[in-house]
Amino acid sequence: MRRVLGLSTLLCVCALPLTAAAGGSEFPSGGTRELGRGATGFTRADDPTIMARNPALLADLWDDQAMSGAEFLLVDACFRPTGGYSGRSVSGDDVIRTPDGKDLFLQAPKGATDLNGKPISGYLDEPYPTVCYSGAMPILPQLALARKLSSKLGVGLGFLPPDAATLNGWGRRDGWIDTPNGFRPNPTRYFSSHLNVSYFSALAAAGYRVSDFLRLGFGFQWNVAAFEATNWARPTPDLTPRNDVRVDTFGRDLFIPGIIASAHFVPTDNLDIAVGFKWSDRVRTKAKLDLTTGALGTGAPFSYRDAHGAVTTVTGAVPYTSHNQQGTVDSLPIWAPQLTFGARYAKRITPRVYSRTWDEAHLAAGRHVEDSMATELWDVEANAVVYFNGVSDKQIFTSDARSSAQVVLKDAQPGGVIGTVPANVGTCTKLDANKKCIGSWVVPTQFHGKTQLSLRAGGDYNVLPGLFTVRAGVSFETDGQDVEYLNITDYMLGRVGLHAGITMRIAEKTDFSVGYAHFIQKNVRLDPNPISDFQSKYRDTAAERAKYNYDPKNADGIARLEVPYGAVDKDVNGPNFVNAGSFFYHLDVVSVTLSQHF
Repeated sequence: MRRVLGLSTLLCVCALPLTAAAGGSEFPSGGTRELGRGATGFTRADDPTIMARNPALLADLWDDQAMSGAEFLLVDACFRPTGGYSGRSVSGDDVIRTPDGKDLFLQAPKGATDLNGKPISGYLDEPYPTVCYSGAMPILPQLALARKLSSKLGVGLGFLPPDAATLNGWGRRDGWIDTPNGFRPNPTRYFSSHLNVSYFSALAAAGYRVSDFLRLGFGFQWNVAAFEATNWARPTPDLTPRNDVRVDTFGRDLFIPGIIASAHFVPTDNLDIAVGFKWSDRVRTKAKLDLTTGALGTGAPFSYRDAHGAVTTVTGAVPYTSHNQQGTVDSLPIWAPQLTFGARYAKRITPRVYSRTWDEAHLAAGRHVEDSMATELWDVEANAVVYFNGVSDKQIFTSDARSSAQVVLKDAQPGGVIGTVPANVGTCTKLDANKKCIGSWVVPTQFHGKTQLSLRAGGDYNVLPGLFTVRAGVSFETDGQDVEYLNITDYMLGRVGLHAGITMRIAEKTDFSVGYAHFIQKNVRLDPNPISDFQSKYRDTAAERAKYNYDPKNADGIARLEVPYGAVDKDVNGPNFVNAGSFFYHLDVVSVTLSQHF
């Protein structure tokens, strides 16, 4: 009964708000025009999205503006795990019920049949199937307003979420995946099965022109995140599917503050230099859990005939839900703290407008918008962004020992007896002399984020000044986490981006912009961790290595993302690492914006 000493892992309970929390999964963008020029719109005042990076330039917008748009993420991502269903400490007689009502016997012996004489085929020797992203297309909407209160002061208000490329939706929500051999337990269910996030963000910012040389800006962001998710936990030292716990989680954080500050310098008419800083608080929220033990179980004993015709009966897990369990989540921030440096050189058509001539210039322009699209022939810009991604180190789920989440494991025994055993969620941080928990129950999820550098270069060329602009750029990012902790929900490693875009000014005061970026991200292979229970048969012959996706000569690292087990004693079989295998993650981004000048 050691398997019921602790219900460890609400692995993804700690990862629930990731769609709202960018952390190191933020890709280079910043808006439609910025996306098209290598994400380098940091030192150029084009539209109200500038408040999310350099609010000081709200003071330099030509006029009042309203902007709406969206980024569409075109994702092609798959994960092929290394190994098979027998290779991760599967033990006992494992019988589960598929979504189409069939009983699936993992260790069905050779020659076994059901009670009607129909052959039973086990899947113990099957390799894990490839699982691809199957969720909806991620769409990141943007909406912003900017108003010039005077020649020196500009303010803005907007809904400008982070450019997060978090993916949730691998296989079915119920923990299964449909394969050519029929339904099988989804090998990625411990990462994520389903996530819905309702995210609201209001950014208020102001920029002030202290002098013609210096502008200062500040913004405050109020974020709200509410989420519901379905994930899977490991209640036993092994990864036996019949013992899986389905975790339905609901939570919200109604106040997640963030700040943006910047200083912008204009040494000469043609040169802009700026520095900015962004910070956001972590997501801290209470969570309500519905925990269903034996979620894949049959609910009754399972009987079959062996090769000699003798009837054998094995126990069956009984699905049982414990409602309204309580806990807290301490998750990643909405965006990682970041420090940005930028410089831009412009080939001007007309001189820059200064504070003392601002009113006269607007009067002379009449209905014409005399912004950088009309007053410059071309420009080039370079940005460097330092993401302090150490804040993306880990997420923690905690429940107090005195009111910890209680669940029960139920087994249907032959003869109709139902066995019931209580358990707890997580690993206890402090025990008394009688090994009773007097601390907290904690479940950490490791990400091992690290400081990340993003280098960007790009520019615009006004083919028809004031009417039509083309742009292009490139971006480069270093790794934002240790490769050994890569998982399917977040790609936080390095990438190269190729960017392009256009803007058309229609009806004199309406700008329509399209941006596109293709991100080149390397495929990653992680080798099984040698201290985990990885059966040697997967590596004995070339055919077996190919079948079970084992290729240590081409590995980029060792898998270290663990599904922890919450027992006080050390696992007999050692830790289980679930991110061994090969990843590929291809990302294209299309962005469209409509901006209206007033």
